[in-house]
Amino acid sequence: MRHRALAVLSGFLLAAVATAQAPPGYKTWENKLQRVTFYYPVVFQELPLPPTEQVLVAKYVLKDQPEELKKIDVRMWRQMTPSLEVFCYAATAPVTGGADAAEPEKGPDTLREAMEEQNRVHSWDDFVKRFEQWSLFEDSKKPGHYELAWKGEWRYPVAKPVGYLIKKQDGGSVYGVYGYSYDLGQKTLQTWVGKVAAGMKLAAENLGDKAEAAIDKLYASGKFRDVEGRKKARSAMASGWKALDTENYLIVHHSKNEALIKRIGRDIEAMRLLYIELFPPKGPVDKLSVVRVCRTKDEYHQYGGPPNSGGFWHPGNEELVFYDYSYTMKTLDDDVRKRYDKAKVKLTDDDSLLVLYHEAFHQYIHYAIGEFSPHDWFNEGYGDFFSGAVVGDSSGKVMRIEPSPWRIHVVKDMCEFGIGFIPLKEILEAERAVFYNPARAGHFYAGAWSFVYFLKNSKEAAAHPQWSKLLQLYFDGVKAAYDRELAKLGPEPDLGQRQVAGFAARKAALQAMLKDLDMPALQAAWKKWVVEMKDPWPSQRQKPKK
Repeated sequence: MRHRALAVLSGFLLAAVATAQAPPGYKTWENKLQRVTFYYPVVFQELPLPPTEQVLVAKYVLKDQPEELKKIDVRMWRQMTPSLEVFCYAATAPVTGGADAAEPEKGPDTLREAMEEQNRVHSWDDFVKRFEQWSLFEDSKKPGHYELAWKGEWRYPVAKPVGYLIKKQDGGSVYGVYGYSYDLGQKTLQTWVGKVAAGMKLAAENLGDKAEAAIDKLYASGKFRDVEGRKKARSAMASGWKALDTENYLIVHHSKNEALIKRIGRDIEAMRLLYIELFPPKGPVDKLSVVRVCRTKDEYHQYGGPPNSGGFWHPGNEELVFYDYSYTMKTLDDDVRKRYDKAKVKLTDDDSLLVLYHEAFHQYIHYAIGEFSPHDWFNEGYGDFFSGAVVGDSSGKVMRIEPSPWRIHVVKDMCEFGIGFIPLKEILEAERAVFYNPARAGHFYAGAWSFVYFLKNSKEAAAHPQWSKLLQLYFDGVKAAYDRELAKLGPEPDLGQRQVAGFAARKAALQAMLKDLDMPALQAAWKKWVVEMKDPWPSQRQKPKK
C-alpha cells in the first residue's frame, strides 16, 4: 500500500482538490496530501506540526507586527505571536456497553503511540478540551462562529489576548480554522479567520499520487533504511522546509545556511560512531532519527522549544530539535544584542553544532538502552561532554573533546566560590523534577558535565581502581537492570509497565555504582580538579559579585 501522510477520514479522501482562486493577499495552501484545502493570508508563515499531531492540518504565525499591534512589546509578542490554525477530525459515535461491545484495545506500545492517541479527538467536546486557557462563546446569530476569551489574569496591561474560531461540518467530518491575536487587532483577526474558513473545502478526489511519486523517486535506489519513515517525515514538511538524508538521520530544516546543514549531516554521523564505540547498544538501533533545524530561536520556541532551552530531544515525537544560531544572531533586537556584546559573546555555527552533539547523544542513548532515559546526571552530563567534540574538517571524525564553553564558568564558580554549589551526591541522585528545576537547573547541568569530564580526563580518576570504572559501571548496570525488570513482566509489557521498569533500572544501577563509594573523598577530588582545570575562555568569565 502506498504511504499516506494521515489516515483517510470518513466522507472524503486524503488528497486535496484545487480551491477557487485565492483573493488578493492570500495564497492557496500547497500540500496535496492533506485532508482539506484552503487559502491563507500571505502575511503569515507556516510552521511545521509535531509528528504526533492528529487534528491540526496546518499552523501559521504572523511574520511581522502590523501597525495596529506596534504597542505590543517583544516579550509579549514572543509569548503569544498571532497565529492561525486549521483543523479537521472525524466525529465518531461513542461505543456503549453490552454483549456486542468491542473488546478493550491493548494500550500503546510506545510513547509516540501514546501521544498520538492522546492527541486524537472524536467529538466537539473532546476538541474543546484543547482550549483549556480559553472560554468559547458561540455567536447566536452565526452558528459555528465562536469568540475565545482568555481565562484568568494577563500580566501585560497594554493588550489582552483574544481568539476567534469557525467550525464547519460535512457528514462525519468536522473542520475549520481558529486564530489568536490581541484585542488591538481583534477585527483583523476575525477577517482572517472568516476568509480562510470561506475558502475551505474537503478533498473530493485523489490528487496525491503525483506528490507521493516525487518522494518515492528519492528513495528508489534503496540506499537508505526506514524509507517509509523518511517518506512520512518529508510528506509532512511545512512550506519552505527542506530535508537532507544521511545514513542514519533525516535532517529537516528551514535554514538558509547550506554549509551548516551539510556540516550537521557529516558531523552527526561522526558523533554516532563515537556514541556506539563508547556505549554499545542492547541491539540494533535501526529506528530513523529525525533532526529538525529551525531558522531562528523564535521559530524554535513557536514549534515547541521549551523556555530557556537551546535544543531538545523529544522521545514521543522522536525528533531532535534546535535552531540556526548564526542566523538568529542576525535577527536579535537591539537590547538583546547589547547584552551579547557586553558578555563578549557571539552566536555562531559552533553553537548550533554544540547543541547538535549534546542532543544527538540523548537521541542515541534513548534507543541504545531500550527506549528509556538514564539518570539525568548521566544523560545531561554526557550530553554536555559530547558538546565539546571537535570533528576534523578533512577526516570527518571526532578528533578530541574540549571543555563545555556553556558550563565551565558556572561550575568553576560553584567549586571555587561556592556560588550555587550542589553536593555531588545530590547531583547523582536527583530525579527529573529536581534536576530541571529552573531555579537550579544551570548548576545541576554544570555539575553533571564537570563530573563526567573529571572522570574522563583527570589523572586522579584514571589511577583510582573504583572511580575509573564508575561511568562504565552505571551504563552496564542500567542495561542489565532493565532486562531483569522486563523479565518480571511477561512477554508483552505495556508502555506503563516499561516506564516503571526503567525507573527501577535507573535506581538499581545507581545503587550499584555508589556501593562502598567514599563520597566525601570523591567530591573533594572533583572540586579541586574543577578549580584547577584550565579555562580556555578566561575573558568570558565574569567576576563573582562579593
